[in-house]
Parts: sequence; C-alpha cells; structure tokens
Amino acid sequence: MNKSNFDFLKGVNDFIYAIACAAENNYPDDPNTTLIKMRMFGEATAKHLGQLLDIPACENQHDLLRELGKIAFIDDSILSVFHKLRRIGNLAVHEFHNDLDDAQMCLRLGFRLSVWYYRLVTKDYDFPVPMFVLPEHGENLYHQEVLTLKQQLERQAQEKVQSQAELEAQQQRLVALNGYIAILEGKQQETEAQTKARLAALEAQLAAKDAELAKKTEQERKAYHKEITDQAVKRTLEFNEEESRFLIDAQLRKAGWQADSKTLRFAKGARPEPGVNKAIAEWPTGTDETGKTGFADYVLFVGLKPIAVVEAKRKNTDVSSKLNESYRYSKYFDNGFLRDTLLEHYAPDEVHDAVPEYEISWQDTSGKQRFKIPFCYSTNGREYRAAMKTKSGIWYRDVRHTTNMSKALPEWHRPEELVAMLGSDPQKQNQWFAENPGMSELGLRYYQEDAVRAVEKAIVNGQQHILLAMATGTGKTRTAIALMFRLIQSQRFKRVLFLVDRRSLGEQALGAFEDTRINGDTFNSIFDIKGLTDKFPEDSTKIHVATVQSLVKRTLQSDKPMPVGRYDCIVVDEAHRGYILDKEQTEGELQFRSQLDYVSAYRRILDHFDAVKIALTATPALHTVDIFGEPVYRYTYRTAVIDGYLIDQDPPIQIVTRNAQDGGYLSEGEQVERLNPQGELINDTLADDQDFEVADFNRGLVIPAFNRAVCGELTKYLDPTGQQKTLVFCVTNAHADMVVDELRTAFKKKYPQLEHDAIIKITGDADKDAKKVQSMIVRFNKERLPNIVVTVDLLTTGVDIPSICNIVFLRKVKSRILYEQMKGRATRLCPSVGKTSFKIFDCVDIYSSLESVDTMRPVVVRPQVELQTLVNEITDSETYKTIEADGRSFAEHSHEQLVAKLQRIIGLAIYNRDRSEAVDKQVRRLDELCLDAAGVNFGGLASRLREKGPHWSAEIFNKLPGFIARLERLKTDINALRDAPIFLDIDDEVVSVKSLYGDYDTPQDFLEAFDALVQHAPNAQPALQAVINRPRDLTRKGLVELQEWFDRQHFEESSLRSAWKETRNEDIAARLIGHIRRAAVGDALKPFDERVDHALARIKGENDWSPEQLSWLDRLAQALKEKVVLDDDVFKTGNFHRRGGKPMLQRTFDDNLDSVLDKFSDYIWDELA
Repeated sequence: MNKSNFDFLKGVNDFIYAIACAAENNYPDDPNTTLIKMRMFGEATAKHLGQLLDIPACENQHDLLRELGKIAFIDDSILSVFHKLRRIGNLAVHEFHNDLDDAQMCLRLGFRLSVWYYRLVTKDYDFPVPMFVLPEHGENLYHQEVLTLKQQLERQAQEKVQSQAELEAQQQRLVALNGYIAILEGKQQETEAQTKARLAALEAQLAAKDAELAKKTEQERKAYHKEITDQAVKRTLEFNEEESRFLIDAQLRKAGWQADSKTLRFAKGARPEPGVNKAIAEWPTGTDETGKTGFADYVLFVGLKPIAVVEAKRKNTDVSSKLNESYRYSKYFDNGFLRDTLLEHYAPDEVHDAVPEYEISWQDTSGKQRFKIPFCYSTNGREYRAAMKTKSGIWYRDVRHTTNMSKALPEWHRPEELVAMLGSDPQKQNQWFAENPGMSELGLRYYQEDAVRAVEKAIVNGQQHILLAMATGTGKTRTAIALMFRLIQSQRFKRVLFLVDRRSLGEQALGAFEDTRINGDTFNSIFDIKGLTDKFPEDSTKIHVATVQSLVKRTLQSDKPMPVGRYDCIVVDEAHRGYILDKEQTEGELQFRSQLDYVSAYRRILDHFDAVKIALTATPALHTVDIFGEPVYRYTYRTAVIDGYLIDQDPPIQIVTRNAQDGGYLSEGEQVERLNPQGELINDTLADDQDFEVADFNRGLVIPAFNRAVCGELTKYLDPTGQQKTLVFCVTNAHADMVVDELRTAFKKKYPQLEHDAIIKITGDADKDAKKVQSMIVRFNKERLPNIVVTVDLLTTGVDIPSICNIVFLRKVKSRILYEQMKGRATRLCPSVGKTSFKIFDCVDIYSSLESVDTMRPVVVRPQVELQTLVNEITDSETYKTIEADGRSFAEHSHEQLVAKLQRIIGLAIYNRDRSEAVDKQVRRLDELCLDAAGVNFGGLASRLREKGPHWSAEIFNKLPGFIARLERLKTDINALRDAPIFLDIDDEVVSVKSLYGDYDTPQDFLEAFDALVQHAPNAQPALQAVINRPRDLTRKGLVELQEWFDRQHFEESSLRSAWKETRNEDIAARLIGHIRRAAVGDALKPFDERVDHALARIKGENDWSPEQLSWLDRLAQALKEKVVLDDDVFKTGNFHRRGGKPMLQRTFDDNLDSVLDKFSDYIWDELA
C-alpha cells in the first residue's frame, strides 16, 4: 500500500486525515486501536460538519448527531455510519473490543463517509470515488508520514516571523503538527502528552476553520451555509454490495450471529458447527423449476440446523417484495446436499439429529410447493423507518402456516429467539383457548369474560394489533390480569410486557397484581413479575411492567441492543394517551426532510418488538383505532350503568358569576397590571381593545374574585369533613395554588375546625419526587384526608378512587377524550360513602364548546418546518421533479407553507410595530429590502409571492441571502412582546346556579320534550314498542339499545329523575321504562323497586311455593331491581351461571320458569301497582 486510502483529505482537513492514517496503520495488527481512531475520525468529522452547518456546540457526539439529523436533514445512511463508528468505538475504549471484522468495516465505512465529506466541503461534487485498498501492514507508510510531519515541525519551528499575526499563525501550525504526530504515534492508551496534543490540534483546526468563515461577509456566510445545507440534503453515501453486506454482517453480529460475508462463505469452506450460531454466506440451493441452481445470500444455522434464509442486496430497495427471493431459497433448499456436506465432518448420529433423513417441510399457499426452511428474511441494511417500512428494516415471515403475515423489524431475531419460535406451535397453542373456555377461577364479570374471549378469538385469527374499549371504572386492569394469565397458561406467549405511560399507573397495576387472587394465590406469586425498577426481565420472567419513557431510554437511546423477541406480547394500558400516529411523509418529505420530525417515540417502541399488541382504552379515538384497529369488543359506560357496575351522573350544575356572564372588556390605553411567571405584578398600557370570555379566565385574565366567588358557592354542596370526595380541575399550577387557598378560606368559615390537609393540591409539580406524588394519590384514595384535591391533569386518567363523588371544572376543556377521562374519575361505585350518583360542577361553561365524539381527530406528530428549510426546498431544482399525490410538485407544497408562515409573521409584525421600536425598525428595513427585490413593501410580500409562484419566489430569495435571518430576529422580538396574563382586582359574585338539561332552559321544558318524543316517535326503536305495549318482550339487548338511543337525544335516566324531583319535589327512582310508560300510557310514576316488590308479593300469594322456590323468587326479584330485565343472557352470568344457570332454575320451578318471569313482567306494570 503506497499511500493512504484517505490521501485526498490532505490539505482539506489534515486533522481527520491524520486520524484516518493512524487507523489504517494499526490495521490488521491492532484492531482495537483502529476502532478507537475511527471513533475519533467520526467525532472530528461531525464537529466540523456542525461548524459548517451552523449548529450550536453540543455536549457529546450523540447529541451532535441528533442535531445533524434534525437541523441539517442529513440522510439517515450517513447518520447510521456516524453512529456505528461511535458505538463500536465506545466498545473498543470501554470494553477493549478487538474484532478484526469490525475494524475493517469501520475503515470501509469511514472511507465512504470521507468521500461524502470531501465532496461537500470542496464542492467537487463529481469527485470520482477512489478504489479502497484494505491495509496490510502500514509500517512503511506510517514511518514516512511521521517522518514528514517531524520534518515540517522542525522547519516550522526554525522559520523566522516578522509580526504578531505571523507568530500566532506559526504557533497554530506547530500545535497542529504536534497533534498529528501524537495521533499517529498514539495507541489504545494515549499518553497524557499525546492526548493534550491531539485535543489542542482539534481546537486549532476548528479555530482555523472558524477564521476562514470569519473572513466572509455575513451575506457570504449565509450563502455558504445555505449551499452546504442544500448539498448535505442531496448527497447520500454510495455503498457497494460488499459494504452493504458489512452493514448487514454488523447487524447480524449485534443479534448474536457469527457473520462475515468475506470469510464465512460456503465457497471458502465455512460450514455449520455444533454449538455455534452462524450466518453462512452464498450457500448453494437446489435446482429450481427452470433447472438452474443458485445461492442463498445467507443461511442462518443454529448449530448444524438451518433455521432461516436471507435475501440481502444493495439494490434491494423494496425490501418487502424481495421476500419472494427468500421464499425461493427456502423452497429449493437441498437438505440432502446439507446432510452429505455435514457427514464429511461429523458423525452420522449428530448429523441425523440436526437434519433428519425424513424431510420436514411446510406447504405454501398454492399447495404445490413446500418450504424447507421455516423463517425467511429480506434486507438491504437500511435502518428501519416506519414512514417507508417497505423499503427499510428487516422483513421476515414465518412460513410454517399460510396465514402468517410478513412484517418489518428494526433488528434481527437472536438465535435463541428463533429456536424458541421453532419449538412453539401457535396454531396448536391456539387450540388451548377452545379447550379451556371456563374462567370461573378468575372471578370475572360477564363482560370481562366476553372481552377476554374476544381478544383470544382475534389472536387465533392471526390479528397482530388488538383493541379493547371498556368504560372507565369497569375493570380494565382486572381484565388485563385475566387475559395475561390465560395467554401465559396457554403457552401461546412466553413473556408479556405491560406498558404504561406513567409511573403512577405502573404502581397501581403492580398493586392490583398483588391484590388479585386466582385459586387462592396472588397473581404476583403465580408468575415471576418484574416491576418498574427492574430494567430487564430475567429468563424466568413472565410479565414485566414498564413505562414508555423507560423503554425509550433502554431501546431507542441506548447502545446496547434490545432484542426484538424479548416480549412476544405487549398489553398497552390507557392506549389513548401518548400512543400517537407518525405523520405519514410524502415522497418529497421523505427525500428532503428529516425523519426525526415525523417519528413518534411511542410508536417506535411498539414497532420495535416482534409481538402481538393488545391495547386497552376507555375512549377509542380515531388515532387509537388507526394504530390498533377497530375494537374487538366494546363495553360502554351506559351499559355498565344499566348493569349496575357504574353509577350515573346527575345533570351538570352550572355556576355562573357576574364576570363570567358578562365577560371582560378592557379598552385601548387602559392601565393594567400583568402577572409575570415569577408571580410579580408589572404595569402595562393596553395597545388595543381586549375582550375576554370565561374560557380566558386564569389563562389570559386573572380575576381572584372569580375564583373566590366560585369557591364560596361550592361550600353549599361539598363537605370536606365527610367521606364523599371531590376533584377540582384547574388551568395551571399557579391557578391550582390560588384555588386551594380560596377553598381553604371559604370552607374554614363554614367549618371552623377544618384540618389543613382536608384540601390540597396534587400535580406533577406538587412535589419534585415522583414517589411522593404517588404517595399523595394513595392517601387521597385510602385515607380520610385529603377530601378535596385540586389538580391540573395529573389525575385525568388511570387513577382509581371510588369515593370521588364530585368533579369541579374550573378549566375549559374542548377535547371530548380528555373530558370523558376526567369525568371517568367519578363513575365508580362506592356504597360505603353513600354514593348513588355523582355531580359535575361546570364553572367555565364547558358544555358550550365541548366537541362531539364524531369530531375527535387523531393526534399526529406535526413537524415545525423552519423557514430556511422551506426556502431551501423551493430553490432546489430537484424538488420540482418530485410529484406529490395531488399532482403538484414538492416545491409547490413547500411554497404554499412558506407563504402561509410569512403571512402570519407579517400580520404579527404590523400589529406589534406600534408597540415596539425594535419591531418598527426591522419592518422599515424589511420594507426597503422587499421594495428593492420584489417591488412591494414587506406587508405585501406574501401576497406577491403567492401570486407569482415558487420559481419567481426562489429568484427573490436568492437576491436576499440574509432575509430569513432577519425574519428570525423579527420573530424573536415579536415573541418577547407576548403578553403575561392581565390581573384584575375587581369584585365578582355568583348570579345563577342551575342544573343543565341540554337545550332546555327548565326541568319542566325537559320533561315535556321527553313526553313529546315518546308520544310522537313510538316506532323509533323496536324496544320502545315493547316497553309501551308488551314489557315481557323487552330483552336486555333491547333495553341497552333503548337507553343509548335516549342518551343520544340527551334524555339520560339520571336527568329525568332530577328534573322530576325539581318540578314535583319527589325523588322517585322509576327507571327509564317507568318514565316511558308514564309518558305513553299514563302509568303512575312509582319507584321501580316498589313495583318489583308488589309483583313478588302477588306471585308468592298465587301458589304454595317450596322454601327453595321462595328463596329463588327473592333472588329473581333482587336481580330485576338491578337489571330491570331478565332474559336468557342474564342467566349465563354471575351467580346464576355459577349455580347452574337457566337449566337449574327450570328444574327448581318444575319447568315453569318462563311463566314466572312473564308474571313478573306483567305484574310490575299492572294497574294495582
């Protein structure tokens, strides 16, 4: 080797050239030092790139690479190389990693990176790629380089200088030369002097590059940064097939396979070995249907057994479709040839155990061919990206069953994972569910059993993403426990991850595991369960509870690989939170923008594992459905109320103050006080009129008297010394502090002996220690105090406190999902505190703007695209060639976004120029620039750009190289004017308190509207006819549908009861069907329980019943009071089911059960009732 592969870097960046030479010099004799030098090479190259691309200094290489990807939009293949050099180099430094293959790979990848870097910084974009020559023994080259550098150092030291500037330049050159020599002479353990010299040389090199940039004018620097960024976007690394194989080899080694495409090849004598997991390249396959033989790119062997085949090509752009090649390898794999090959090296018994003479194979979809190898893969070495998953990642399919689907993974399966998969038979294990349908030992309610069965059915059908929708308070955690128990009992899954989005929910789940008993044993004792403090499960672990945040750290932000097969089932709790869709990237966005702006870390966690994902939620919003599919089972709040498992809500109580009713109006020029973030009042003069609504209270306008008036009114309804608890939702932490103080003051007047801790705040900021916050939540649940808790949103989901009977909204909520979750804190039964319903206090007119369920939209990761990026995109000719789905070019889309952003900035600038001298000065300068370049002032620029289109706009921005920087400064000045909340110390008082009956002003209007609906629409629901004309025909299903139909018309049963009480001063629990019959046929409104008791007494008097029959009549009457209707479905659940169901009751009543039930239905509604 006459010269370094990196020789072209001489004079361009001598520092990284010296590092590359040192890396080559130590190969192949000292791979460890080569790896360390290549890590230095990556760090130095990245630092210079950061400098060129105007990226602020970062603390470490990982952060810098993230910024490179995020700001400069460098292709992911380039970032991948940087990360590989960093990760393997870290292993070399900290664990003395000494792998020769890795050293060769890093040299090759570093070489490709240096070509990309050279083209970028020299602007020689057509620079031909030199031939890479693998170093042999670099002593001669090394000695020559060191000798040359020392001669240069000696000459430089003797050179005479005439000025201070020349002296400083000389000293910089001496520092650099000393550093280069230290780099070449340094080994794995640098001497202290070598380290100092190297770091000094790096600083000198960066300082020199800074000095070069400093010589440019601001306009030239901006133009230079723009050009560098544009080219960084366009340029990608060019890997040949051998280098692509190096990347794939590294991925395989990371997963525990021996892999080296150069040496572990069949043609070079590579053969399977007992106890060794090998990826052997270019393994011969048998004769195909054309009579030709071929080679599998890789065959993965566990010991002597072939377990997987791989298609791996550089040009394999559509990875998913190339699985077809892998299928061919599997179908035409020659087991006979393998046996003959192995018999040349190993004893017959050993060979026959691994490759039996009888052939094991699996039929393909056509039924005409059979797969010989069970697992098929396809890859091109590209990192997995969800937005373009068919072209990235590692695609695989288990071909043993025709119903198994292909999927993409970010990592390879480990050998032990494939062995475990081969040893399992999901189809056979699925039969366990049908053979073991009983769940009596799990103590579930009927709907929880139905939910578990629905999930099991989906699993049997091969569904990979499964959604369960169950109302808050109906026992999702209990259902999840039962589900996990059966999934593990069936042996269908080996290890389940229970994933939560907050630590408090994880603690709560672990508590539920400890409290749940199955056949007398706690769930925790049956299985080895790892909790939140256990980072990694052990081999024996069956269930692991973890937060999303911890998994992000261990999986996405760690250099240690997380096996994709670590969990084969993931149960996601509260799936509506956090688990958001990645924004789908268009073709242009894929080509020109960074994936980091589009990827949800939560979604990446789910995508990482080769597992069935089961999600539980109370509110299946559209984005949840998009990820997990339509719910396989729903159990609604209304059904749970009818079943008696949740309690109903009273009509909301609206508290209106005078200021809330009138709003707040402040005139231009008025002197006001503002409340800054430090809690200090500062004086200000209003620049224009401002109009506030109640939704702005405690956001843009703070009126302490409003909070005081509301808190005073609440003392008429709440009892902080009692057992029924209250949850108050506020706008901010500061608002919560104010409300706690006002509540304590108000209640202290009414209850002089009130204890301090009766009313407290619990938010994420209430205590810095998360464990202390959790302990406060536990106190709220289990102890007498606190009784009233004020929060922002910490307690909106997943916290089960049955004694909450009151919800107070001092915070405007528009999201139906959030509202339903907040309301769900109070829906649970709690008879021990006398809870028969719960109350909602609406202090901010929440219902006027609450969106309906059908308007809920998915949450997406919406990237904040910088102005400079959009300008770069319209000035890049390549963006005009990329056509989006609507037929327009990517440049046109970027232009549209750019004009919209400009219009917003212009509007804000014009609005604020009278308020700020700095803004006014900038607008005047921008007017001059725009008139000169575009013929309009700044205010008209957006309209002119929109009118002229992207090509003309690109020309304008090319004339204005510093324009975007000016806009950014303008935005900063405008943002500094953003108003703090106005503080008004004015009086307020409650002017009205009323129950809300939807669109009706009074409870009388509400009842009249209900009566009219029943009388004029008797055919609207089949069940309505049954209630009116023949109650015995009403079924449970019909009752649920009827109740839900009336709910949609806003005639809830609890509201009917409340309205009757307000108008007649009678509290009658007549149930919905009682109100329907009152409106339709004039039945007297009587408590339903009283009607059932009347029917029971009449039935008992008609016959000489046995003691057993009398006992069962009492039970039937009690069930009617709870369920309203008894039909066959009722006897399939609960105590009826456990005692033998309907057949047992038929025998008890001498086959006259149906007659008894008919009498109950008739007598309940007879005239004597």
